[in-house]
Amino acid sequence: IAGALAKKSSFWLLAFGAASSSMLGYGIGFWLPSLLQRSFGLSLVETSQFFGGLLLLGGVVGVLGGGWLGDRLGKSNRSAYGYIPAAAFLLAIPLFVTGIMTTSVLAAFLLFLVPQALAYIWIGPVLSAVQHLVPAESRATASALFLLINNLIGLGGGIYFLGALSDFLQPIYGDESLRYSMSYAMIFYVIAAILMALAGRSLPKNWVED
Repeated sequence: IAGALAKKSSFWLLAFGAASSSMLGYGIGFWLPSLLQRSFGLSLVETSQFFGGLLLLGGVVGVLGGGWLGDRLGKSNRSAYGYIPAAAFLLAIPLFVTGIMTTSVLAAFLLFLVPQALAYIWIGPVLSAVQHLVPAESRATASALFLLINNLIGLGGGIYFLGALSDFLQPIYGDESLRYSMSYAMIFYVIAAILMALAGRSLPKNWVED
């Protein structure tokens, strides 16, 4: 199964696109509480309420919305499984940056809410596409290999990259360096969008029908 997947460009583009987005996603997830306390002055309890509400509302809407869009658009156009995440990542960038740079807690929550949902849209379409790159009996293995790549790169690198970038920017921006670290790291969503769009182009020829 690994050899069959290795020959399909769609698999690598989807895997590295998801890994790039996860670098930013895991990084923001880890460092956002620090940003809320350092730059917005929230207490630990307030930070927990902000972060919990964001993940609950944005996460549920994003995962369900992505699955619905994938089912609706992907039936007639297999490329949609790549194009949907690509569009979501690009739309999320300006909203995330605006939320990061605002000084209002309420504005930050509302501005984060939409891109938080957009950041989760990829899960349904991409996992569905990965499973359709192989015959039905090999789908669990394909998903496992995909998630291995995604988490090794995303979880392994994102948190450390954003922290290191914040330290690097500290002499320039002082206590606000974490804001700029997160903002500059949005380049990972640009990379993810490009890779997902390229995957969308090759999905129709790599697709394995039921």
